[in-house]
Amino acid sequence: MILEDTSRAHKWACVQFIAEVSLLANCKPSDLKLALSLIADLAHQENEETESNIFYEAK
Repeated sequence: MILEDTSRAHKWACVQFIAEVSLLANCKPSDLKLALSLIADLAHQENEETESNIFYEAK
């Protein structure tokens, strides 16, 4: 449980870092698009992990 929380916190720290650097660095549009793609991929991975825990076999 703690390892999962640490991994999740690390993932969102990466998202925050990418967002802050891309905003402060005055990126070219292509670099900003790459940063947003990275953020979207990380967010999508988070969504996939939580969806698997929602459903369970009904008995």
